[in-house]
Amino acid sequence: MNNFMFYSPTRFIFGKGEEMNVGKYISQYGASKVMILHYGTDFEFETALIRKISDSLDQAGIPYVDFKGIKPNPTIETGDRGAAVVREEKVDFLLAVGGGSVIDTAKYIGVAALTEENVWDNYFLKKTPVRGTLPVGALPTIAGTGSEGSFSCVMTKGVLKRSLNDDRIRPVFALMNPELSYTLPAYQTACGAVDIMAHVHERYFTLGEENYLTDNLGESIFRTVIKYLPIALKEPQNYNARAQLLWASVLAHNDSCGVGRITDGTVHGIQSEIGGMYDSAHGAGVACVTPGWMKYVYKADMRRFARYFNRVWEMEYDPYDVEGMILEGIERQKQFYVSVGIPVHYKELGVKEEDIPTLCSTVRRGPDGMAGNFMKLDTNDLIHIYELFK
Repeated sequence: MNNFMFYSPTRFIFGKGEEMNVGKYISQYGASKVMILHYGTDFEFETALIRKISDSLDQAGIPYVDFKGIKPNPTIETGDRGAAVVREEKVDFLLAVGGGSVIDTAKYIGVAALTEENVWDNYFLKKTPVRGTLPVGALPTIAGTGSEGSFSCVMTKGVLKRSLNDDRIRPVFALMNPELSYTLPAYQTACGAVDIMAHVHERYFTLGEENYLTDNLGESIFRTVIKYLPIALKEPQNYNARAQLLWASVLAHNDSCGVGRITDGTVHGIQSEIGGMYDSAHGAGVACVTPGWMKYVYKADMRRFARYFNRVWEMEYDPYDVEGMILEGIERQKQFYVSVGIPVHYKELGVKEEDIPTLCSTVRRGPDGMAGNFMKLDTNDLIHIYELFK
């Protein structure tokens, strides 16, 4: 196990009806005015949920302002608009109600509202440490990004989708009621669940010796998604299935599965360029890329891939044909994605072949100019990966 530092200060309140207590929890942070961030759809579910939250804040005697219109793949323009409202209204607490796009927007606003600096240039591109932020509370309505417990915020500027990673932006609390995901469309449910797997993949597939505890935790999360996603799709109001996925999303991205390991973010890096250019669903993108990445890099450590397909996908280990087992396993995983309605060809994400060189040229790199850690990849390698996820 490598040296590591683990920090996860978010307070998780999990269970039925906890959204009704949001005013009580926010009052414990001394908030004088709250911004409620949400999508702002006309769906009865969201309207009713925002009303419950507003009523709870009223009962706690905490004034609030409404900030809506947040879209998937949120833009810094939306974040800057929200920061201006925060300053004008003297807001001192942000409550994000929705999925990762809403929570990430709240994290961005929390930083932008307290600085005159260019947030994108300084914190997203130059990776300057965050000096301060407003407290953020999260009320997730989808199991997927895990932003309610992570140190990451992903935003889009033009066609570039980039992340700010800093422990200071972790939410101070997350109210997690699995019932709030009952009305999610099947596609969004599936996108979120396969994103959970992708977060663990980038922590599981790393070079080095086996890390018994961390490896087993990651494998249990993989198996949880494989077991409970089909149940949630078939029975949308199955509380246990929704609960298992919702908590798995936290463990997958609060770095519990990354302690003692060096992560590999290549799949997310490839998807970021696709999502930025084509505004496609994040979860679908990382799932679509994953089999191609696996096919390209598995020879870097066949032992790790063999373990993965044996313990996660319950494939019999064949010491005489390890490579055949791995390739069969990749196809099995790909067909699982197909079975839950996830695309497996880059064209299904809207990608045009003529754009692939550009998409690959801007994938995030390390100081050595290469993408990835499990296998170091240059632009030509990334282009070859596109040839394999189709």
